[in-house]
Amino acid sequence: MKFIEILEEHDIPRAPEGHEHSTEGWVQFDCPFCGRDSHHYHMGYNLRGGFVNCWRCGAHSLASVIREYTTLNYKEVKKICEEIIPENVPIMRENIKGFLQTPTLGPLQDAHIKYLNQRGFDHHMIQKLWQIKATGIAGHLKWRLFIPILHQGRIVSWTTRAIKDNIPRKYQSAEPHQELIPHKNILYGGDYVRHTVIICEGPLDVWAIGPGAVATFGSGFTEQQIMRLLHFPRRIVCYDNEREAQKQAKKLCNAIGAFGGETINITLDSKDPGEAKFGELKKLRKFLK
Repeated sequence: MKFIEILEEHDIPRAPEGHEHSTEGWVQFDCPFCGRDSHHYHMGYNLRGGFVNCWRCGAHSLASVIREYTTLNYKEVKKICEEIIPENVPIMRENIKGFLQTPTLGPLQDAHIKYLNQRGFDHHMIQKLWQIKATGIAGHLKWRLFIPILHQGRIVSWTTRAIKDNIPRKYQSAEPHQELIPHKNILYGGDYVRHTVIICEGPLDVWAIGPGAVATFGSGFTEQQIMRLLHFPRRIVCYDNEREAQKQAKKLCNAIGAFGGETINITLDSKDPGEAKFGELKKLRKFLK
């Protein structure tokens, strides 16, 4: 059974094509809790993830939405929810022009592996999941981890991280002419997020938390990144615990919190997720369950 069939069976109108609240991969309809029969279509059902979210009053369980719109009892609603099949919706590709340009790359050397191990990472897993490579002794980006930035399964940009901490610019990213999509327009790790997103500053923070976390490439954020974050009904901001970073975290919370859903700001005892101890990371990952 498809969710659209439930809407049609109970005469629940959907947003027409081209409506301002219509988004690729979502079905928009009136929220039964804050906008029934308003034709504002604030509530959306994610076809791939199988969850619902209202732009005004936030996330709700699918069962509660069906129950509000029908006269079915709890057992009947539960059965319907179990029968709904998430749909394999084709992902809308962005208009990408130009060519991706990268520095000279190679496999991880002993120095790169030692750096990752010292930071508490399993270099085998990091290479497999995040597809990282390395730069060597040549060029202006010497002895760095090369971190490809994927969007909808395709590498569209990149950043690098120095493996020595005494380097002034620890992260150096692609210049505009070297990337297919500006990296500040997307979210690092966004391909792995479903319902809840944990928002960090850098890729190593994302690695420490795992799939479900994203990075905005620093504490600054763009309007494009905000719009991407609004696709997720539950949003956990976890920037560095330094004063300036926390100012930005509050700004981000205010920006995305104004659109409904659930937005929480988390401050760790450690400087950032990349340096957090196992206990802190374990508590943080519970938000993703």
